[in-house]
Amino acid sequence: MRIIFILLVICAVAMIVEGLRPDVGTTQRELKLAYVMLPGGPAHEAAQYFAQLVEEKTNGKIRIKLFASAQLGNDRELAEGLMIGSVDFVLGGTAPIGWYLPAYGAVASPFAFRDYGHMDRVFGGEIGDEISLALQQKKGIKVLDWWHRGPRYLTTTSHRVSRPEDLHGLKLRVPELPTYIEAWSILGANPTPITYSEIFMALKQGIVEGQENPLEVIYSSSLHEVQRYVMETEHQLGCYMLMVGNQVFESLSEDVQEAIRAAAVESGHREHELMVDYESQFRKKLIEQGVEFVEVDQQAFRDPVVEELPRRFETVWAKDFFQRIINTP
Repeated sequence: MRIIFILLVICAVAMIVEGLRPDVGTTQRELKLAYVMLPGGPAHEAAQYFAQLVEEKTNGKIRIKLFASAQLGNDRELAEGLMIGSVDFVLGGTAPIGWYLPAYGAVASPFAFRDYGHMDRVFGGEIGDEISLALQQKKGIKVLDWWHRGPRYLTTTSHRVSRPEDLHGLKLRVPELPTYIEAWSILGANPTPITYSEIFMALKQGIVEGQENPLEVIYSSSLHEVQRYVMETEHQLGCYMLMVGNQVFESLSEDVQEAIRAAAVESGHREHELMVDYESQFRKKLIEQGVEFVEVDQQAFRDPVVEELPRRFETVWAKDFFQRIINTP
């Protein structure tokens, strides 16, 4: 009788264990992808596509859950989250390069890139490889792919700016990056570092009078409600970095790692196309909301920055690094 009881217990335990074991083909692990951008733009749509591709390419082994709109923190908090493992993937701008790899900070400076083809060759070549390796070795952040971000435009509350002289004393919100602060200082503005999530209220309350961002951010964050003019400076062709915590990535099997890499590149190609389409849509929507686009003398903005900015960072940036970017064919 006792033997029968023991056998029944063993069978019950076995059934419980079997019931807890995930079925082949079902999601076995959920990973978090976070970003500050709001839904309704190329970044969010491409992130959705990335999540879809990862699930398909891993046969359901990995499911990516999206956290948009800074739900898990601002840009700096998300970057730190990658390092400590509180978030698995982050889609964000190049700010972590300025924070953690100041020697390479020139890639986040205005007028560094001539066009998106030039930018792709920089990040897809030796310079991009150097940055990726340094981030991985120093901070445990692995760059999966470089995506396009719409050009950055200067916006103001109450007056047009067509030349740098019109910027004199303007209190301008900028990201918390030395390159932005110095570049706009060179142009005569009064740059004021404010985090992304606080831009709208800072403009509404008059703490600052202007800001600069891609059209996606200007529209999706409703900045057009507190900004009247958009200057066509296109002073920076930026990119998004799709990043993953190195510890998380190395914990995955080789076939899953390869699937994630492939999904990142494929969704990056989709994002490049989406960015172009969305730029046209955002411009049209902003005009419909009463925003005025102002033509500017782009060269007048470019020349003083390209000439002076490298001098201000000659003890910070790697030797001739800015020139290496400029000289990339």
